[in-house]
Amino acid sequence: MADDTTWSEKGRSGGRGKRPAKDTPDGNLDDSATSSVVRRPSGDAGAKKVARAAATAGQRDVSLQSRLGFPALVAAICLVGIGVVFYAWSTRDALVRPTQSDHFHAVYGVYDCTLDTEDKYVPPFQSARDQTGIHSHGDGLIHIHPFFELSSGSRAQMTHFFDEMGVDMTPDAITLDNGQVLEAGTECADGSGPAVIKVLHWDFDFEAMADDPPAPTEITENFRDIKFDNDREVYIFAFAAEGTDVPLPPAQRFDQLNNTSPAIAWERTDDAGNLVPNDTGVTVQGETEDGEIIEGSDTPDEDITVDEGSDDDGSDDEGSDDVDG
Repeated sequence: MADDTTWSEKGRSGGRGKRPAKDTPDGNLDDSATSSVVRRPSGDAGAKKVARAAATAGQRDVSLQSRLGFPALVAAICLVGIGVVFYAWSTRDALVRPTQSDHFHAVYGVYDCTLDTEDKYVPPFQSARDQTGIHSHGDGLIHIHPFFELSSGSRAQMTHFFDEMGVDMTPDAITLDNGQVLEAGTECADGSGPAVIKVLHWDFDFEAMADDPPAPTEITENFRDIKFDNDREVYIFAFAAEGTDVPLPPAQRFDQLNNTSPAIAWERTDDAGNLVPNDTGVTVQGETEDGEIIEGSDTPDEDITVDEGSDDDGSDDEGSDDVDG
């Protein structure tokens, strides 16, 4: 069996001045002319060289991994950061009401000028579908208690209600839940003219029902983008001629609102005479200095005298507006 050991040959003089071997008469080489040869394995030195080479190669590999690992780590951090920023952007208005803990209600009605009825309102939508938490129970109210982020905050929009009810509304037509289509330009039954499509909106029901109500906000496009902002809003999906004085939805719907949402106290400001909601939940009834009877919160901006009833002698008592209920 062949020996794999590598040998080296060195003379006593280290190979310097060594005489070459001479031929003998029989044709063989005479080794006597050479110094005695010392043969020793070079395995120790070779092994050391191999070990050093392997160690160096390993160090190079580790260094290469380090050089590749750092950029990979930076890239991973960047990806995580981008994901966090995107999530924060997509949920940036999670605290904008209504949140998933809110439960708002709004009165709505579809006014159809082609109907030959007294109030010209179509029946409430009857769909029981509820995938997003913005729906109805066939009671003439929009129930707004978002289930998910996609229907809460600034995304709590009319589009969810339309989809749940199986209706649609554009400036050109209103598609009802029974499949009937009210097309803009149709002549109204009362001869008031061709119908146009718009949404009339009040922020609060007490505004719409006031003796001298403020004019509603008129929305004429992008109906699906309408956002729900408050509890007890009022929406009229109007199919009527321009200039028509559209009445409020049936009173039963406001009664139902009072059965499902707590009434919001309000006060009349001094500067512009606007109605301002107040969340104290405490209401008082009284009159202003000019004799106007109003209801307001327990901390109104103007002085209110509260009717506390009458004494046994029939005289009226007037108390302050600081009451407990």
